[in-house]
Amino acid sequence: MNPQDLIATLKSQHKLLQSDLASTLEEASNQNWINSEKISELLTKFKTDLLEHLKLEDEEFYPNYLSKKNNLKADITSEDAFYKQMDDIAKAVTSFLDKYSTPEIIRNSSTDFKQELSGIIQTLNLRIETEEDGIFEIYLTL
Repeated sequence: MNPQDLIATLKSQHKLLQSDLASTLEEASNQNWINSEKISELLTKFKTDLLEHLKLEDEEFYPNYLSKKNNLKADITSEDAFYKQMDDIAKAVTSFLDKYSTPEIIRNSSTDFKQELSGIIQTLNLRIETEEDGIFEIYLTL
């Protein structure tokens, strides 16, 4: 995949992930009744979309990016730290998904779920901003 197509695909996946979580938050914000089955379905979709995105990043984007930097004999210390930070964020999101893996758990922990979901959305949005405004732009110039 050429660099422009790769970045376009990753950005498209970012929008899908944000949409998945927005739908989940909307469903969880129902004041009358929380449809934990629907929320569980939405989280399953989000997890599938997230894993597809992380696979593309881990197998294509980051290896290509680091290879280009290495070919230029550039210091990749900051990129290694960035990649570790992104990996930590992915682990936090995965942990959240594992914790709320069933409709029963979501229903029985609805207040905590909503708070943690909001935190996950903020974390994901920060990661997306950091990638799109930083490392993606650098990648296209290498």
